[in-house]
Amino acid sequence: MTDLGDSSYQSIDRLREDLVVFARKIRAMSSGHRLTATQLQALSQLDRVGSMTARALADRERVAPQTIARTVISLEELGMVTRAADPNDARASLISVTETGRQTLEVDRAKRSSWLAEAIDSKCTPVERDLLFLAGRLLRQIADDVDEPRLEAT
Repeated sequence: MTDLGDSSYQSIDRLREDLVVFARKIRAMSSGHRLTATQLQALSQLDRVGSMTARALADRERVAPQTIARTVISLEELGMVTRAADPNDARASLISVTETGRQTLEVDRAKRSSWLAEAIDSKCTPVERDLLFLAGRLLRQIADDVDEPRLEAT
């Protein structure tokens, strides 16, 4: 970190804790599916970015290839993804979201977005709402800029 004073460290620690609490709350707003957070995140990544290899998915999710392999197998068993031969690499498969996977994501996103919209509407002033939207963009920018190492399998 930089040369932040004690009060800045305390503010940063509080922000980190607030983000953790918020992330837990919004994750709890699932639409009733039985997907784990890891499965849901991988499925979302495939839906946003498009078909990719397991290696590319592991890199994007910053997890070990073994972790993604297990996740993809479980999603495939649930009918959420399919695998097809990668035309650029005969040793690899391209993983794609199925219609079932897409529908699951749509329902899940709608429930979480509805909860968030209602929470913001009931607890925030218009100025606070605008600040939240700005903070969201800043947090995304920070997350996109940070180049953290991928976790290795243990």
